[in-house]
Amino acid sequence: MKSKQLGYVLMALIVVGIAGLVIRVIARTGPEDMLAGLVQVSREASDKIIITSDEFEAELVRLGDENTGYAWFINDEPVFVPKLEQFWLAVSDLYSAQLIAENPSSQTRMGVADGEGVQVSFFQDRRSLQEKFIVGTWKPEIRLCYVRRAGHDEVYGVPCPLGNIFDPIPDGWKNPVVVAIPPQEIASVEFTYLDERFLLIMNPDEEWVVVGEDGEVIPAHPLAVNSVFGALQVLVSSGFAEEEVADELNFAVPDAMIRVVTKEGSSAPTTRLRFLIRDELSLYLAVPTSATTFIVDQAAAGGLLLRKDAFLTN
Repeated sequence: MKSKQLGYVLMALIVVGIAGLVIRVIARTGPEDMLAGLVQVSREASDKIIITSDEFEAELVRLGDENTGYAWFINDEPVFVPKLEQFWLAVSDLYSAQLIAENPSSQTRMGVADGEGVQVSFFQDRRSLQEKFIVGTWKPEIRLCYVRRAGHDEVYGVPCPLGNIFDPIPDGWKNPVVVAIPPQEIASVEFTYLDERFLLIMNPDEEWVVVGEDGEVIPAHPLAVNSVFGALQVLVSSGFAEEEVADELNFAVPDAMIRVVTKEGSSAPTTRLRFLIRDELSLYLAVPTSATTFIVDQAAAGGLLLRKDAFLTN
């Protein structure tokens, strides 16, 4: 690593260390300054969460049972697990939240006055309100969220490594990962465009080749193969299409379709990716395993949407 890059890494580590130190110093205040008297809210005790702001509302619902296991959903789509884990970690910190202010006049400054901030409500049996909090301003320099329990004046601080943990935007809870297929599990990739179709497959000598519509077999350029596999290893969307927009899209006749066949016993199933051009910078993308219509950047999909000429070795 170059010295300049190393310097940036060290600076980042120092900043993270300082932030952690500040949070630890705050955590050393006495128990009389902690948020007390809360009803137990957790992934086990709660089965619905509503997060609202002036513009948005996200409703997370827990489905399942003890036999099949539980999972959280938003608009019938699974909640993105890494984000959910961050949320529950922040919720657990509520029980040791440190007192920041008691004077109601400070609530507006911290963004937790009535009608301000983000309201986070926890429910049991989908209808019984357990607790309601108002989450205000996020302080990135100390990674802290201001929180006030509804009906109370005291404002507390909760460690928040990110500013969108208590996210009222529904799309923020959806899984942005379209596909994640390890390269070693790919058996073949079929490319279909409006004017061209070909197959990328491994021959008996374990060499990747391209088979054209006329049956011609040519060696595949390693850089092109790596480009495709790299894109399929983790393809992340930049957003999601609005429902009314998605309903008007015709994926039966896509501008491009990629069929990925995985090997027997693979951790990822065989799948199809159907693309429609959205604009000069992005595309719509649909996969059979999700009802969501993804939006992907042209730059992110460019390594996957290669033409046959890109695989030529000469």
